Amino acid sequence: MEIVFLQNSATQPRCHKRYRSFVAAGVKGTVYSFNRNWYNVNLPKDIEIHSLGEITKGHHAKRLVYYIRKIKPVFKKHPNAVFYCYGLDTALVAYLFRRNFVYEESDLEYLYFKSSFMRNLMQKLDLFIQKKSKATVLTSQGFVDYLYKNKPKNIFVFPNKLPSSYETISRPQIPQTIDMDKLKFGFVGLLRYGSTITPFIEEMVSYNKKYEFHFWGDGADAEKACVESLSSKYAQVFYHGPFRNPDDLPSIYSSIDINFVCYETNTINERVAEPNKLYESIFYLKPMIVSPNTYLSNVVRRTGNGFILDCHNKQEIRNYFKSLTEESIKNKINASANVPPCDVMDNIKDITALLQFIKN
Repeated sequence: MEIVFLQNSATQPRCHKRYRSFVAAGVKGTVYSFNRNWYNVNLPKDIEIHSLGEITKGHHAKRLVYYIRKIKPVFKKHPNAVFYCYGLDTALVAYLFRRNFVYEESDLEYLYFKSSFMRNLMQKLDLFIQKKSKATVLTSQGFVDYLYKNKPKNIFVFPNKLPSSYETISRPQIPQTIDMDKLKFGFVGLLRYGSTITPFIEEMVSYNKKYEFHFWGDGADAEKACVESLSSKYAQVFYHGPFRNPDDLPSIYSSIDINFVCYETNTINERVAEPNKLYESIFYLKPMIVSPNTYLSNVVRRTGNGFILDCHNKQEIRNYFKSLTEESIKNKINASANVPPCDVMDNIKDITALLQFIKN
């Protein structure tokens, strides 16, 4: 069986990880991708990616026409392949050309639409494409809970865990002591969520002049400008720029005490998503700070590996800093240490099961 991967971003580590999992399962496909011109440091050295051109934010209809024009020659070149499509746009194109396809969805992007009519319309389209796919891979159980009462047989849930290669990486030791006078908080990944980060940093620098906040990542111009502004304004805030994922993760997590994963929750997507930061934080024994009333906060509450904090409420942030103790941090670290490493890594058996389902 020939598999052709259609990526909407050439630098997305999740796509690279998925391809490597297929290779480990004995399937080496061909990769085509669009380029978004950010996070170029994450271009893989071990995967040949055929460029389909650049894409930018814009009207969905215009982008769909562009996708059709760029992907059509790929269909002609691989007439009998199964196309592994990342995102609704590429999956829709595969459906329109009546190709066999697998659809992987990591964000319910249509939930960002302000118009309820457009949200409902796109959700119906999304469910239709999932139904027409040979299989659909969702990266959060929260997506399944939101979309379905009963999960269809062709829906697979592959949380965005660490790559299986982490089996060869030693887990950090539980720290004996924590320097409570100089705690280091970190944000690792795509730069966004300024409305939760900014109040947290403002209260942090007001509460303790020795606390630090570190950013690693890349993003759109507006988000980068926000981070650069914060690092210029406050001596305790540092922006380290883009990083290679997963290569740089050990050094990044070894330099922080607490991982800030407090996403905005004004859209449903963030409330039902399950980010890879959950698994990184658990593996590297770093307590998380997450937003309340989310699927992620439910997981953190169940696991006990983090703090749940409303970062739109400055008084709550202030109370968090006042209540933070070495014991409370160690309790979160120990909770992470109690999670077996295999539970935070991809399992090749999942890909094998998916391949078997596709073949049938």
